[in-house]
Amino acid sequence: MTVKRKKKGTRQRLLESAAIIFSEKGYANTSVAEICDHAEANIASVNYHFRSKEALYLAVLKFTGEQAEALYPFKLDFRDRPEKRFYDFVLALLRRILSEETAGNFYGLVAKEMVEPSGAGCALVAGEILRHQGLVKALIRDVCGRELNENLLFRLLFSVMSQCLFLSYNEKGRRYHLQKNPIRFVDAERFARHITDFSLAGINFCCRK
Repeated sequence: MTVKRKKKGTRQRLLESAAIIFSEKGYANTSVAEICDHAEANIASVNYHFRSKEALYLAVLKFTGEQAEALYPFKLDFRDRPEKRFYDFVLALLRRILSEETAGNFYGLVAKEMVEPSGAGCALVAGEILRHQGLVKALIRDVCGRELNENLLFRLLFSVMSQCLFLSYNEKGRRYHLQKNPIRFVDAERFARHITDFSLAGINFCCRK
């Protein structure tokens, strides 16, 4: 073990190792033994610091979410036009999704929870999803400049978020199945511009109907 790792302490090493492995494999396919091996800690240390695998997973969700929030907050300036705020939100979200600075990735965990809910982190993930939905709904209303039918608003919300969250799926899978070059953090601005332009065109079309 390096001096740098030792300085972090057992709890932090477990948290960061669990964040990395849960993000890659999901809750069900990750064992406590794998986490401990990666963290260079014994299995008893998980019980000592977190009590259980489930409690460790909840701590990881909180930890990875806070990392993303701290690095790329949703700073929306309400003096800007709605279209600019929409772009700023999408860019911050994509930077969170594609970040290479964090231990694990909150949005990778969310993607896995959407496909196969673990039960362990459902309430926390649902709360974050609702918070994101609230922001996007408000942005869509501002772009339209009027209230919208709830069913239409949900469909527009779904269209916007699906484009963003697709990038949170495992990079290896995207490369294997789509035969495309890796999508990296440096691509965030290009994708944010495209998703914004594409979404605003769709939103404005639906608002005129």
